[in-house]
This record gives sequence, structure tokens and C-alpha cells, in this order.
Amino acid sequence: MESFTIICSILGAIASIIAILTFRNDHSKKPNEEREFFIAQFQSTRSLSLSVSKKMEEYCKKNNAYDKFIFEDITFSQYIKLLKHSQENDLSEDLLKKTIELPLTTPMINSMVKSLENQFNELLKVDSWINSKIL
Repeated sequence: MESFTIICSILGAIASIIAILTFRNDHSKKPNEEREFFIAQFQSTRSLSLSVSKKMEEYCKKNNAYDKFIFEDITFSQYIKLLKHSQENDLSEDLLKKTIELPLTTPMINSMVKSLENQFNELLKVDSWINSKIL
């Protein structure tokens, strides 16, 4: 009976070590693939945002539309300002550099990627709309 208790204790200790190592690998190491995907998603979102704001400014200049509404409560001018503010603060190269220097975990990266994907998809809708107006 004593040897059974010792074996169970050893197996329990081994299982605990495996659980700790697994948790550490999932939550504390810098995951390279996820990190690279985050960088690509960040740069894609930034590029699309810059493109959309440029197209909107061209559209507004051509059609004198700065004070016209693009959405229910927002004018083209206001939306362009919001895009530029986002580009300077939320999608800046400096922010990207600072972010990738942090000890990011997989869940943190996944959350940021999801946010960027949502922003990218919304920008795609606006880009498609503005392209239909330009053509």
C-alpha cells in the first residue's frame, strides 16, 4: 500500500510539472507565428486605412463633399479626421514597434488580431463604397 502511495505521489508530481510547463508555453512565451501574423494584420489594416482616407479626400475635393454625410451622424470631413487620428495613434509604426517589444502571450495577440480584423473589415466596406462612388 505504501508503494502505491509513493507511485501516485510521483505521478501526481509529474502531472503537475507537465501542467505547469504547458500553461507556461501557452501563456508566457512569445509565440512567433502569431506575432508575425499580428504584424502582417497591423500593417494591412494601416495600409487600408491610409488608402481609404486618401480616396475619401480625393472624392471630397472632386465633389465638394466634405460637409456631406457619409453616415447618419458623421460627415466626410469628420470621418477623415477620425481615420487620421486612428492612423496616428492606433495604427502608427511607433505603436507597432512598442507593441512587439512587449512580452505578448498568444491570448493577447489573438485579441489584438481580432480587433484589427474587425477594423479591417469595416474599412473594406467603406473602401468598396468609396470605390463605387469614384468609378
